[in-house]
Amino acid sequence: MITVAVISNHEDDIRTISALLTEQNDFHITSTGKDGYDALRSAKTQRPDIIIMDFSMTDIDSPELAPIIKRNSPSTALIVLCSHNEQDTVTRAFNAGISGYLLRQDGFTHLASSVRSVFYGGLYISKSVKNHTLNRLSTPAEIFPAEPGISRHFFSSTEQGIFYGISRGCTDREIARNLNISIGSVRNCINQVKKKTGLHNRTQITIYALFSGIINIGKIKDAFLETGSGDGYYA
Repeated sequence: MITVAVISNHEDDIRTISALLTEQNDFHITSTGKDGYDALRSAKTQRPDIIIMDFSMTDIDSPELAPIIKRNSPSTALIVLCSHNEQDTVTRAFNAGISGYLLRQDGFTHLASSVRSVFYGGLYISKSVKNHTLNRLSTPAEIFPAEPGISRHFFSSTEQGIFYGISRGCTDREIARNLNISIGSVRNCINQVKKKTGLHNRTQITIYALFSGIINIGKIKDAFLETGSGDGYYA
């Protein structure tokens, strides 16, 4: 059972999200709330698997709140709800450790699958934000620059293969099958990469790999064209 807290100042969003998720057999809504205080209280007392919250709340913005939530409930994954005028903030959100970015204007047709993707360690970007984000990632802007002197040779071929798998939206099982290794080996390699780079999650690893030249943005765009029937970007 995937436990979810829904935090939004928009009561319609709370009702819609709660209704859609409770229709599924594998979701349970643990709590709802309207601001950052409620989100942090949920993280401290209930430790849900997922918190879905507004990007901008009345008392705090999600990128500032995300590290505080992670300190209190490290296993809780975070998804934010945004509007069109907040699209430029997607990289700020991901760099803060947020794993999902849902655009309200896209609707919630793929809500359940996006929450499952984040629950299993991936990231999700709504379709309307995807191309906008990829264009920003094509140039090393404000997210964080790659460290000088770090090259693909710093990582094993298996680690590089895992980078590509994450970026193409593969699950751990698919990555393991493609690389002919066990799922445990995939997860061990990811932990090793975290130690090498000092990064904390797969989102940051993916961005790091892009800016370090370990993976190529053009190839990722090609992957989107090949598998572009889905709503967003999963990793």
